[in-house]
Amino acid sequence: MISVKLVTLTLCLGLVAGSPATKAARSLGHDDQKGNRIVGGYDAVQGQFPYQVSMRRLPNFHFCGGSIISSRWVLSAAHCTIGMEPAGLNVYVGSVRLETGGVYHRTMRIVNHPLYDAATIENDISLAQTVAPIVFNEYTQPIPLGSSYVLSGNGAVISGWGRSNTMDDGPAQVPDNLQYLTVDILTMEECRAERNGSNNIFDSVMCVSSPAGQGACSGDSGGPLVFDGMVHGIASFVRVPCATDVSDVNPRPYGDAGALNGKERGFDHRRQQHRKKQNEKKR
Repeated sequence: MISVKLVTLTLCLGLVAGSPATKAARSLGHDDQKGNRIVGGYDAVQGQFPYQVSMRRLPNFHFCGGSIISSRWVLSAAHCTIGMEPAGLNVYVGSVRLETGGVYHRTMRIVNHPLYDAATIENDISLAQTVAPIVFNEYTQPIPLGSSYVLSGNGAVISGWGRSNTMDDGPAQVPDNLQYLTVDILTMEECRAERNGSNNIFDSVMCVSSPAGQGACSGDSGGPLVFDGMVHGIASFVRVPCATDVSDVNPRPYGDAGALNGKERGFDHRRQQHRKKQNEKKR
């Protein structure tokens, strides 16, 4: 069985490599198209994913997803929040609709993984702290973080408001109902074999496969990958134009969220470990 991790990217990052005709990795967030959804997904009903968050750039643009992990903390992707100030970020909770029914929370702090690498998308994890506590109810709940690694398996779930048509299929389609999809998790061997030559399939990521015509896309970045009632990661990046057949070497990589069990303290610990290793190399 498996414990899951995910991570997603923002559209502004563009292609990681190659020309527009190349099947290159691309970020998933967006702030110019309100409400996109997962390609080939299904409509969620109110209360089905009470931990789901819409990250909003002022004045009110959805650009990434996130997960409520406590009354004050939201888990998302570093590529979504890097360079942002808390004053420019709101989180929207408690509704499957982007336009109605939810509650907005201002943020007071953004903590990006200290070892996040925009070039390779390694450690694509961030946290946002709300000004006021998030009130839990039937439609708004935290989700626990997974504490074990999933080697491979099926039955994981992704959710988000990413676009519902692929990037080569005309203007983005933007229904505002939250979408979800059940996906399979590949072994690292399968993932690396399909992405032969890629320099960003680290031990901390997992590849998620779905049938052709289904999968995460622009706007899903930062959203949760859930298995067995726990979030094991954050949606990070896909191959353009989205929703291609993974058997054709188009898996969805996901970054490990396990370091977040200590929230920002986990980031501090990672930073200290990194500095220690750097100092040892200098000796």
